[in-house]
Amino acid sequence: MGHFFPAGKYLPKGQVLAWHPMCNRLLLLCIPRFVQGVSKLKLCFIVVSLFISLVFAPAAQAAKISSLITDQGDTIHLELSGRQNWDYDLRRVEKAGKSYLQLTVDAIDDASISKMLAFKSGMVSSVTLDKAGLNGKSILNFQVAGDEVESFDYLTDQPSRLIIDFYMNAQNKVKISRPTASVAKAPALENNKKINTKISSNTRMPATADVLVIKQNGLNSHDSTESRSGLFDGGDPNFDRFAIKDYEIKDAPTLRNSGNYFIPYPMIRPENRYWEKMKMAAPIYEIAPKATDENKQARLLLTLFENKRYAVYLKTEEWFQKKYPQSGYNELIDFMTGDVYKSLWQDKDMPKYYEIAVIKYKQALQKHPKSPLAERTSLMLGNMALEKGDSLDAIRLFNDHIEKNYAGKPDAISNDLARVGTGIAFLKLNRYQESAEIFSKLQKDSPLKEIKAEAAYSEGDVYVQAKNYQKAVDVYKDAIKKFPEYQSEYPNAFYNQAEAMFGMGNYRQALDVYMDFMKKFPTNEHAAFAMTRMGELLDILGADKSRVIGAYLETYFRYGESNNAIIARLRLTSARMKGMKTKEVDAATKEILSLVKKLDIPNIEQFGTIMIAQGYTSRGEYEKAIDLLTKYYQQNPTTVDRDLVKHRVVSNITDEIRDQVAAGNFIKAFKTHSKYAENWLKNNDRIDTKYYLAEAFEMAGAQAEAEKYYRDVLNQIYAIKGTTKNGQQTAEKGKPNEDELNLRLAATTYQQKKFNLAYDYLKDIKKPESLSEEQQIERIRVAVDLLEKRGDLDSAVRYLTELLKTWKGQAQLVAEPYLRLAQLEVKQGKPDSAIESLKKIDLLMSDSKSVPEIVHAKGLELLGQLYLDKEEGQKAIAAFDSLLNQYEEKRPLDSIRYKMGQIYFKKGDVQKAADVWSKLKSQKSQFWYNLAQEQLKNSEWRGDYKKYIQRIPAMSQQQ
Repeated sequence: MGHFFPAGKYLPKGQVLAWHPMCNRLLLLCIPRFVQGVSKLKLCFIVVSLFISLVFAPAAQAAKISSLITDQGDTIHLELSGRQNWDYDLRRVEKAGKSYLQLTVDAIDDASISKMLAFKSGMVSSVTLDKAGLNGKSILNFQVAGDEVESFDYLTDQPSRLIIDFYMNAQNKVKISRPTASVAKAPALENNKKINTKISSNTRMPATADVLVIKQNGLNSHDSTESRSGLFDGGDPNFDRFAIKDYEIKDAPTLRNSGNYFIPYPMIRPENRYWEKMKMAAPIYEIAPKATDENKQARLLLTLFENKRYAVYLKTEEWFQKKYPQSGYNELIDFMTGDVYKSLWQDKDMPKYYEIAVIKYKQALQKHPKSPLAERTSLMLGNMALEKGDSLDAIRLFNDHIEKNYAGKPDAISNDLARVGTGIAFLKLNRYQESAEIFSKLQKDSPLKEIKAEAAYSEGDVYVQAKNYQKAVDVYKDAIKKFPEYQSEYPNAFYNQAEAMFGMGNYRQALDVYMDFMKKFPTNEHAAFAMTRMGELLDILGADKSRVIGAYLETYFRYGESNNAIIARLRLTSARMKGMKTKEVDAATKEILSLVKKLDIPNIEQFGTIMIAQGYTSRGEYEKAIDLLTKYYQQNPTTVDRDLVKHRVVSNITDEIRDQVAAGNFIKAFKTHSKYAENWLKNNDRIDTKYYLAEAFEMAGAQAEAEKYYRDVLNQIYAIKGTTKNGQQTAEKGKPNEDELNLRLAATTYQQKKFNLAYDYLKDIKKPESLSEEQQIERIRVAVDLLEKRGDLDSAVRYLTELLKTWKGQAQLVAEPYLRLAQLEVKQGKPDSAIESLKKIDLLMSDSKSVPEIVHAKGLELLGQLYLDKEEGQKAIAAFDSLLNQYEEKRPLDSIRYKMGQIYFKKGDVQKAADVWSKLKSQKSQFWYNLAQEQLKNSEWRGDYKKYIQRIPAMSQQQ
């Protein structure tokens, strides 16, 4: 136990009277005022009596409970209010063959009783009140309609209510069992007993229920290990919405993470828990009245102190010390004056008051080393230094406290508390080995389990701060295993452990531990960081983007008032920039830049800048992203993460070149590359940048240059095979596929008439099915062209025929192989087969309207020519007419119109031919029109000549 004041002196109340650092806080705060002459024995009796009265009296003296009972159809809902801590019992009883649910609870007010006694329903036929309740309690009997009617009772904390639902369980498979939660009896025996309700999956269960716990001091409170406080999804109280199954995890999450940017979140720092208790349980001073001026002046000082009139107090105290230098009240006044300066320091945050407070306390300790306040004050000096941030002075003061041994024994609890403070001070100085050694020794040597637990959980913090993550995880797990009953008091054991796992790349395990943290500590100030990190982990593990955004949204709605939710808000804003209008983007960027200033986290400004740049990138505004990152790089040359920013800039440049090439604008791609070639792209190790440049050269017709770049890219890919860089480039989609490269090399070498080399590149394509459909078609085309060049028409035709039989491609892709097949069949002298292939192209166009126009036009032209060669004029006319109707305005088809007119002309239908040829007059080329006119003139001359010859015999006869 602590120290008592000897009889005959002033007797302050509270901690000053009987202080013990580890004693029950209720005793520390609730010891009343005492007067001179009280003996130690009588004092102990008063303290014990007071404790009993404080624990047991409130239930009897509290106001009565009010209640409300309603029939909600399938449920009878009883709601009781008027208590913060509930002492009740609910059980099933049988009376005279009838089934009752009996509720015993503190006294209910008369109005509520009247309403309940008048209540009737299908499930509850009557309610009666027993008059013989003990200690003024109300005993209510709810007569229910048999065993099918069951009840479910639970507590809520804001507001505090006891709720009981009666409902019909037709299956009646499992009964509800609830032990009585009673604070009024034997709290020591009920230590840490949890009052739970066990229900099978078949029974009705509300969305959530709080769990009642009885602590050591006998007071009800909510254990954060089990309870759910604050905002949460009642339909998913276990946060299963953040869980991810093994089969949902995409390959290589570690590699996929390499392209993302995550900042380390602040760890939960070890708290000096007992210092916080000491501040809450400050000494309460008292001076017994006497009829002397000295006593009156001393009591005046006490009044000024209690009313916090510190300026007047200090002037009065100075006057009092001069007038009564040997006063018997000096011991109390000396410590009280130290308290005044400590309060001024804490209220005004002015260092000078801290310095004076320390001096005053040290003077009081020197003058009154045997005072009951000496042990507490000595320990408090170390904690004050720790709170001020002077860790070296804190270590010195804690060591001085242990050396002076105010408690009179080396293993005193206050000495162990000083060692805890020393361990925290060493940690703040980043002297990890000394800190870990202190916490490890306390676990072995301290006689008190609470301090052992404190040391065990704090040791894990040492290794987190030292970035020895695996050791930190092991230590935390060991602490939870050894001291499971204390885990609800140490959120650091879960949050810091999860951050350590994240730092090691153990993403799946980190997500699970973060979920545990959220279940146990949903209102912790770091909960916003935890939920944001859960969203980031879902992203890393490959979850659907909607779940990732959902995690950020929930963080913002749940903890939006906290600055710790700003990171989730930054990610949300960045993700939404893609769909914003220009003005909205400008507002969003300003918002992000203003938000980052509210958080005191390393690299937060850099994080905000990258989030804005990422938003610009998603919009395809690469130049804005590049300019933003470049300016940040230039403005923060000493603090910027150079590799990170350079990687982001190069990524934007590469994406811009890629999009320009994809749009067919190879000239812009060359300009973009040239703009950054001597700065950001210098010594660039990204493979895909050179690949897109090679595509631009190929598109520009510079096949030799394209081949050179493609070959360099392929050699780079071979060089990094089996390395970490290979995995990173693949995950970031910064490495082209080998088969794609071989196809491009085959195409470029074929254009250069390097047919053997092109054939070798085609053979190196290992998985043609992994190519895109367009690439597969191109592969077919190059292969067929090569076979044709080798004169192997049969193989080329067989290759195309087999492919078209088995491949279920899209119409716009299948049409070209059919055209190529028809061309080869013509060369083979198989016009009928070619006609069938060409007819399929026309059919595909009719069905899908998605065949490329150039392919369809060429197909119709060849089809008409084949019919013409077979002297099937009418079919040829149909093919040519279809071609002209669809494409004459888009393509130069004068020769086709001339051919179609010639078919009519040869059939002798000169007028029809003239009609067809007449449209040639409006065409740009006059050649075909003039040729048609010559045909018509010759036809007219022959007609006139024939008529002349036919008239000659008649003339001769007349002669």
